[in-house]
Amino acid sequence: MPEVTNISSISKGVTDLARDAAYVAVGLGVLGYQRAQVQRVELQNLLSKDVSLDQRLGGVRNELTKGIAQLDELLENATQFIETSLQPLEAQLPASVTQLTTKAFEQTREVRSQIRQRVASS
Repeated sequence: MPEVTNISSISKGVTDLARDAAYVAVGLGVLGYQRAQVQRVELQNLLSKDVSLDQRLGGVRNELTKGIAQLDELLENATQFIETSLQPLEAQLPASVTQLTTKAFEQTREVRSQIRQRVASS
């Protein structure tokens, strides 16, 4: 019977950690959205000024590049937080669950890599 309690407590711990990680990810998403809104207002102000089209486009490109870099940094930090938070628990989980978390981390990295490639090519 002690194994059931241990598995139950580990399961509860993983669930709590996953919930907390989700809250952090949502919080980071909200912060990223707010930064994007601030930059949108800055871009509108920049575009409304009486400057040449080349200067406007240069400013827009710079602001867009900054925004993408900030969002990428937020996503990287969230991913690292989740991975480092779950690593100590992986040793206590069954092999099948560990394989799933490893696969999920790999897929997350692959999606971020694809997004970076698409942004860089446009």
